[in-house]
Amino acid sequence: MSQDEIEDLFLRSLDQSLSDNDKHKLVEAMRSHGGLASDMQQYKDIRSSMLREKPATFGPYFAQKVINRIQGMRVEIDRQIVFFFKKYQLAALGVFVALLTINVIFSEQLDLPSIFGIQDTAATTVTDTPEDDIETFNFLEALNNN
Repeated sequence: MSQDEIEDLFLRSLDQSLSDNDKHKLVEAMRSHGGLASDMQQYKDIRSSMLREKPATFGPYFAQKVINRIQGMRVEIDRQIVFFFKKYQLAALGVFVALLTINVIFSEQLDLPSIFGIQDTAATTVTDTPEDDIETFNFLEALNNN
């Protein structure tokens, strides 16, 4: 029996009852072909899902379940971030202290603003210079000269 004949026989068996001879042929064909039984089961599953009278739904309160799961994931991600930083907080503190120590060692003055790199804006004033003292750059002139 060919593959097409076996499939036709199986499809007929889904719609109507077969004779004893045809049933016997179908059973023997399934036994002789290893993967045929699983293929026939897939056909049956597809057919039953296509013949369903009720449409498939996600069930009651599906949207609320999705929203709750998303909110739960946000909380879980927040917990993972906190756990990560708790795990490395001692190392980060050590790096901070080391950088602060290096800054103190190479600092010119030993007052707190210079140690932390804070500049006093009141002490540094910009002196007004006349516009003649400012050198201007002419791009086209520089391009033509080179």
